Amino acid sequence: MAPGRDANSSYSRHVVARFADFTNPKTPWPRRLWDLGTFLALEELHDVGIWLDRNVLSPSAVNWLQRDLEPQLGQDVGFGTNDVRKQLTQCLRSELKIKSDGRRRLRHVIDTAREGYLERWTEKAASNEPPGAERVARAAASHLLDAGHSLHGLRRWLEGRSALSAADLLTETAMLAAQRPRLFRLWVPVFNVPQMERLADPLPNFSRNENLELAIAGKFEDKFPKPTVGAFQYEVEARDAERAAEVVVEVVERMQARARFAGPIGRIDVAPSAYVESENRFIDLRIPDRGAAIMSLVAESQLLAVGPAKTYSAERHAIDDALELAAPLYSGPLAPAISGSWAALEALLTDAQDTDQNEGKVVAATNAARLAACSWPRAELTALSYQVDSKRAAKEEWFAQLKNAKTNRDRSAVIADRLTQESYLPLKRTWRIQSDAAAVTRMKNLLTDPTYSLNQVSGYIEASLRRLYRCRNVIVHGGSTRGDVLDSTLRVAAPLVGATLDRLTHAHLVLMNEPLHLATRADAAIDMASDKDMGLPVVDLLGHM
Repeated sequence: MAPGRDANSSYSRHVVARFADFTNPKTPWPRRLWDLGTFLALEELHDVGIWLDRNVLSPSAVNWLQRDLEPQLGQDVGFGTNDVRKQLTQCLRSELKIKSDGRRRLRHVIDTAREGYLERWTEKAASNEPPGAERVARAAASHLLDAGHSLHGLRRWLEGRSALSAADLLTETAMLAAQRPRLFRLWVPVFNVPQMERLADPLPNFSRNENLELAIAGKFEDKFPKPTVGAFQYEVEARDAERAAEVVVEVVERMQARARFAGPIGRIDVAPSAYVESENRFIDLRIPDRGAAIMSLVAESQLLAVGPAKTYSAERHAIDDALELAAPLYSGPLAPAISGSWAALEALLTDAQDTDQNEGKVVAATNAARLAACSWPRAELTALSYQVDSKRAAKEEWFAQLKNAKTNRDRSAVIADRLTQESYLPLKRTWRIQSDAAAVTRMKNLLTDPTYSLNQVSGYIEASLRRLYRCRNVIVHGGSTRGDVLDSTLRVAAPLVGATLDRLTHAHLVLMNEPLHLATRADAAIDMASDKDMGLPVVDLLGHM
């Protein structure tokens, strides 16, 4: 039986495990998606014609995107026939201004190839020689997320499907992708609204408590100890209820932002969750956790060590300014999150010699990608070190070294040595074992050829961070905050920015290393990683810290 058809094969387990990683909001950054799917990337390329004509994006930025997409899409076995691929290649080598033939042709290719995309991936996954498990899971998960499904919604959908074969899982994802968006009616309960009679009552989507249906008013009364004065109703077309709630969160945030202009009397106090009438359940109203945690501030006891912001204070480092700029990244509105996080990277990872001509300030994306790539091995190896089954490894010499390790660096070094010498790592039989087993495979590939693997990872990350830069330009210079590309870019880039800032913060707090010095070290370390005599161990690429 083909491995993709056998639910018990290591191949199918790997595909399902990685699909679960990619659709879990709590997945740590080393195991998340790092880039957009094929069709949203092409939609972005189609949109650049607008921004080229308005001088929001430079021709060099668009040329870089075209060059980057060509090999990436060449590996997408679900894209279509050779003739369709030839048409795509022609588009990727054409001018894409708004009235160009290349842009018109690209629109046709996108619409032609989208039909049956996941079905073609299913066919390939079911073959006797299927594509790589990582690539299959990444294609399916990114396609669904880019189409508008939420992480929380896909996580709920995956429940009960974790025992499927790779081919069966992709069959189900194709069926899910074929479903049209549904209309969801959500009620946002309100505890306080300013000048209700004058400002809220005239709105067609606001109802006072006494005018609500008894069943809905009763739901509010049972759910919230605090009395409500009414509710806003929203009808949202979305792929799942969780995504509909995310859209409503954005609407409520905009309403509250507008109300702040009225001063203290403009406070709008809404409930922490909305009632989804069509599903008879409440969903939390919160901006999704973007996974941009900077834990070194906690590890080094510096989370609350903030003093007065003096303009020329010697105590205030550029890291402090960068963290302040990037603060919206964790859960703030989209536009400040994108523009602030890019400003933080640019401030730390460029210098005066980097001009706005040619590559210019976008070199920050390259430097950040090298830093994040160098952080990846230790993050994965450390996580694996805590998933070793102590009972099965108790008599092993390497496990004694693991138990005696004083730092995470030492723990990761033990695991790296073990995987270099042996292909097997005894793991705990927990719900996450398949994700850990997939991580073992990735780490073994890394240790076999470090420079190749690190360059590959760096390439994925740089593509996402360059997209962040382009989105920042669209927001700042184009004045636009709309579009699926902006949402999806923030989803994939936020954890990567967080990981980069985390490493820069840690290096500053522990070793007093300057950001650009660390970036140069990372670049050199990747180039020499496969040098058996002079290259650094993969756990020490950013230093023995």
